[in-house]
Amino acid sequence: MSYSKGLEGVIADETAVSNVEGDIGRLSYRGYAIEELVKLDYATVMWLVIFGELPTGAEQPDLEDFLCAHGALRDGEETMLQALPRHLHPMRMLQSMIPLLSLDAEVEFRDLRGEASQGLQIIARMPTLIAAWHRLKGANPPPAFDDDVADLHNFLTMFTGKEASTEHVDILKVVQILQMEHSFNAGTFTGRVVASTLAPVDSVFSAAVGALFGILHGGADEAALRDAQAVGSPEAAAAYIEQLLARKGKLMGMGHREYRKVDPRAVILKPMAERLCKGTPYEDDFATLKALEMAFNRQMEKRGKEVWANLEFYKGAVYEAIGIPPEFFTSVFAMSRAVGWLAHFIESRADNRIIRPKAAYVGAAPRQVA
Repeated sequence: MSYSKGLEGVIADETAVSNVEGDIGRLSYRGYAIEELVKLDYATVMWLVIFGELPTGAEQPDLEDFLCAHGALRDGEETMLQALPRHLHPMRMLQSMIPLLSLDAEVEFRDLRGEASQGLQIIARMPTLIAAWHRLKGANPPPAFDDDVADLHNFLTMFTGKEASTEHVDILKVVQILQMEHSFNAGTFTGRVVASTLAPVDSVFSAAVGALFGILHGGADEAALRDAQAVGSPEAAAAYIEQLLARKGKLMGMGHREYRKVDPRAVILKPMAERLCKGTPYEDDFATLKALEMAFNRQMEKRGKEVWANLEFYKGAVYEAIGIPPEFFTSVFAMSRAVGWLAHFIESRADNRIIRPKAAYVGAAPRQVA
C-alpha cells in the first residue's frame, strides 16, 4: 500500500463544493471562479456554497432572515460566555462555546433539517460570539444584536462598537468570500473525519475550529502580521529573511502546499490591502509585509524556487486596518470557513463512511516479557 506523510497527494474522497487547481493557480466554488464570486453579495456566495447553485427569487432574503432569527445569543449562552476566563484566545472561546449553544433540531430551512439546520444556526451565532468576546475582553458590555441586519455590517458594528463604514464592510466581504471554502484543507478534513463517526454537528464545528487555530493553517494570518511588526520596518526585511532562512525558520503566510503558482486569493487581496492601508497607521505594516515577501522571493530564486505570499500573508494588515486586532484574526476567518464546513458536513453525510486510515507500524518486532 502507498504511504504519504501528511496525506500529501492522497485522494481521500470526492467533493463538489470547491476546486483548488494549484498547478494553474485557480480556485472555484461550485464551478464559479473566485474572481467572479468576490463581486457578489456575501449571502449569495453562502447560499451557493451550501446549496450548490446561486440563489434565485426570495432564496437569499430567506437565508438572511434565518441568520437574523438565530444570530442573537440566548440568555443562557451569554451567561456562559461571560463566565469564561477573559484570557482565553478567541479560538479557544469558540471551541468551548459552540458545543454549548442552544440549537433547535426541529427548525428547518429549505431542505436543511436536523443537524444540517443546527449547523446553519451555529454559523448565524458565530459572528455574535466573536463580537461579544471582543467586547468582554475589553471590559465592555456585550453588543446588542440587530435582528434586522444579519450581515457583515452588523458584525463589524457589534465588534468595534461603532457604525461600520461601507469601505470596511466591502473589503471584509471580499476577504470572507475568499476564505469561505478551500476543499480538503486541514480544518475541513478534520470536520469530515469527525462527521464520519456520526458525531453531532457542534462537535464537527468545534473540532474544525481547533485545527484552524494552528499557525500552519488559519493561525498564519496572526503570525504573519506579528512577524512584520517584530521586523519593524521595510529596511530591516532583507536581513531578517537571511537570518530566518539560515536557522531554517518559516515565514508564516509564504507559500502554499496546494499552489504551484501564485495563490489567486492573494492576487485579489494584495492590491486591496495596499489601497486600504495607504495613509493610515497601518501603512508601515503593509510596507514591511511587502518587503518581506520580496526579500523572501529573492532568496528563493537563488535556490531555483518560486514561493509567493498566500491569502494569510496580507490578510492581517486588512483586518487590523478595519479594526480587528491580531488575536481575533483567525476567529473571524472561522466564521466564514464555517460555511464550507457545513457544506462538507452535508456532502459527507449523504454517503457516509467512517474515515479510518491505516498506519505503517515502525515499532519493535514481536517480543516477550522476560
